[in-house]
Amino acid sequence: MDGYRPRKRLKRENYILETNKNHINENIGFIYFMTERDLFGYPCGPYVKIGLVKGNDDGRSSFERRKEHQTGNPREIIIEAEVKTHAKVSTLESLIHQRLAKYRIHGEWFNYGEDGIQPYVELTKKINEELEDQIKNNLLINQYALIEDNGEELKPSSEEKDIHHELLETKQSIIKIKNEKDFANLKLRSFDERFYRDIDGICFYEKIKPQEKFDKVNFEKDHPDIFEKLSEEVINPNFTIKKDLKNKKSAEFKKLEELIEGQKFIREDSFEPINRNKDLIKLHSNWLDSHVELQPFELKKKLLENKLKVLVGENQGIKDICSWKRKKKKQITKNALLKFDPELAKKYISIGEPQIRFKVNDFRPYHFE
Repeated sequence: MDGYRPRKRLKRENYILETNKNHINENIGFIYFMTERDLFGYPCGPYVKIGLVKGNDDGRSSFERRKEHQTGNPREIIIEAEVKTHAKVSTLESLIHQRLAKYRIHGEWFNYGEDGIQPYVELTKKINEELEDQIKNNLLINQYALIEDNGEELKPSSEEKDIHHELLETKQSIIKIKNEKDFANLKLRSFDERFYRDIDGICFYEKIKPQEKFDKVNFEKDHPDIFEKLSEEVINPNFTIKKDLKNKKSAEFKKLEELIEGQKFIREDSFEPINRNKDLIKLHSNWLDSHVELQPFELKKKLLENKLKVLVGENQGIKDICSWKRKKKKQITKNALLKFDPELAKKYISIGEPQIRFKVNDFRPYHFE
């Protein structure tokens, strides 16, 4: 029968939710909206700090956080509002920060303008509702990710076909917006065609420390007996969408990528940052517009994928819709080998090359027009 689901899968779902029913109530956090007032009670500018507090057994709240910020601050701190969440509070904070990026001054401080902070509070509540609606799905997904799939592929139901169609439409929007964001990124990077150059208040380059690399492949080949002794079975879930969309780069996009490949890195103190001008500010604004616009689509994509994962359950996938492979694989960690034989481990650990990372400020540390 089309869309048939084995009864044992439903029993497992009920067991998982029953086992984790207390988890939802324990995972409580708050997003707070904090402002400052001077000694006369007037607001210190149209600024609000949007941060998080993770709840605990002692009942830690936004007001406890206010006490911490008040220490050493001559201005009075006011908690204007807070949003309580059972979802992962750091995820909620990250999403609201991205959505309000054009109004960010620095860090967790945002300009709220003439409309006040209430629109920010309402937006946070809306995003929180979407996240909280997914808590049960997340619990199921986390448990299913720990077990091997049974190798079976389900027939697609009409519900799953609709989700797949909606997911592809969402991904199409993401591709379009991301291309706009990446193009603005490339334009900023290529403003100086010869060298990597920071742009004042907009973007910058930073050196990333070299990372250690552990050559697991050759170690397993050279020392199969030790590998067998120290390795552990793990499952690395691999979720893919069938009939997925591909991104096509424009000729101009490819040309900018080629230009950047020919740029050279110079010492940070060799050149002054490029001064901002109207064109660069416009590019930064375009980047921020895309950064903000991506947020609801990326969240929607995640939620749709989660729905499909729950529908897949213990199975390997849904025909013509998606695949969620989970197979056990033996894996050894660098720390396990270091603990067992430090000298042997050193032979398979190497230091990579330092990397140069380009970053665009996801806020505007300059005058708001």
